[in-house]
Amino acid sequence: MAKILVVDDRKVVRDTLKQVLEKSGHTVRLACNGQEALDDYVPEETDLVVLDMFMPVLNGFDALVELRQRHSDVKVLAMSGGGEYVLEDALDEAKNLGAQRVLAKPFQMSELLEAVDDLLVQH
Repeated sequence: MAKILVVDDRKVVRDTLKQVLEKSGHTVRLACNGQEALDDYVPEETDLVVLDMFMPVLNGFDALVELRQRHSDVKVLAMSGGGEYVLEDALDEAKNLGAQRVLAKPFQMSELLEAVDDLLVQH
């Protein structure tokens, strides 16, 4: 299956997503903010980045821009509960910055797995 980097500042979210994705056969690495994600991102070891948009140190928007500049073919599933933005605006901005799929928090794990599967079959 796929190698996935999950980036979220909330430990409970990271741990839950890791558990669900690993149960589906994926290998999962974790990062707690955008800077850690940039530091840990290795193209050969990452098929997909699941990226929260609102985090301390370096937010998901800035991390997404930097990831896309460094690796134009990176696959990104952005997620947000809205934070300081209206939820739809945050998700629209993530799409505009290059996220191929977005999920509004809270979401069902089946929605996550469907989005991951869809992104992984794209070439």
